[in-house]
Amino acid sequence: MILIRYLLASIQLHVKNPRVTLLTSDEAATHPNCQKLLGDFSHLVSLRIAPPVTRRSRLFGALGAFYERQWVQAVSLEQGLDELGANSVDFVLLPHLESVGLLQIGLRPNLFRGRPWATIAVAIGFHLRRCGIEGSFRWLDFLQKLFFWHIIRRPSLVCFGSVNPYFARAIDHPKVVHCPDPAPPPVLSSVEAARAAYGIRPETCVVLVFGFIDRRKCLDALFEGVARVIPDLDLTVFLEGTQHREHLAPVMNGAAARKLREHGRLVEANRFIMDGVDIDPMSAADIVWVFYERDFVIQGSVLVRCGLARRPAITRDTGTIGRQVAEFKCGLALSSDSADEVAAALTRLARDPAMRAEMGDNGARGFAGHTPENFARPIVDAINRAVVTD
Repeated sequence: MILIRYLLASIQLHVKNPRVTLLTSDEAATHPNCQKLLGDFSHLVSLRIAPPVTRRSRLFGALGAFYERQWVQAVSLEQGLDELGANSVDFVLLPHLESVGLLQIGLRPNLFRGRPWATIAVAIGFHLRRCGIEGSFRWLDFLQKLFFWHIIRRPSLVCFGSVNPYFARAIDHPKVVHCPDPAPPPVLSSVEAARAAYGIRPETCVVLVFGFIDRRKCLDALFEGVARVIPDLDLTVFLEGTQHREHLAPVMNGAAARKLREHGRLVEANRFIMDGVDIDPMSAADIVWVFYERDFVIQGSVLVRCGLARRPAITRDTGTIGRQVAEFKCGLALSSDSADEVAAALTRLARDPAMRAEMGDNGARGFAGHTPENFARPIVDAINRAVVTD
């Protein structure tokens, strides 16, 4: 929803006489974030509930729940546009490509009912090997590439945005643009105030795990690495964000986690942290753990926030995140998740405040352009090119 907010703010500033219809599901419309969005942009946005789809697809259901959900949302979008009437719509913006997916768009040449349209991709990854970025093999990449090149030739597609910084370079197509993964300017509190707010000792070196925490964030590797160096090295792991209980149960109940708790080196804020309400957890951090599973190909907004907050990151050396850390020199990118390598990286950063500061400055410079305005502007420019307003 935050990306839609940034897009609406830019549309409001840069599109002449805009009228926006937010076509969404009944469930999404009742979410507090959506309600706040509608309230904040009540002069600009009207809500329209897309028809619910009660039937199911055997074909896409066999491929998996994710693909069946995309099929459901594609059908709902088609029906919603039909109810609105194609002649009443000047432009269709799909703010999150993956909500419908390349497969459904490719199979439905009239999905947007002939209206000019644009979208923004978050998880596309077939270009990574072409850019020399190491990552796990994914059969999905072949399908993505096939359907992308089929779709990009459609005259009605005006702009294909991607938050991945290497996609536009690799594709080199006039319709493809980079929409930098945005983050608001950090509002940091003093280290002392932040640690007091979250119950963290002021003198310890804090390793932050930020955002929704599930198996993708490799807590097992972090806990094993920290367990190797404590209590000799004063490190504390700070888990900020809602935890996926089922995913994390083995790790949180394991021997390494027990050791961290016994020594008072594990602090948990197992809840959703509100920007502008809670103290930014980055304020309490010395190091940020941005270490995902090997097949994680998303750009990673946590890395952007980490860089803007001038905190060094520990990551894998694979994927977009690993490449950016190496290019910007804003952290340590590790070749494995072995406890020894993780422990060595933690020790190196914990004992060298000057290195942490230098890497933090590098991150702030590297991600300086990742603003809400820079994210939205390529899409808004595409809207202005495609739609003539009185």
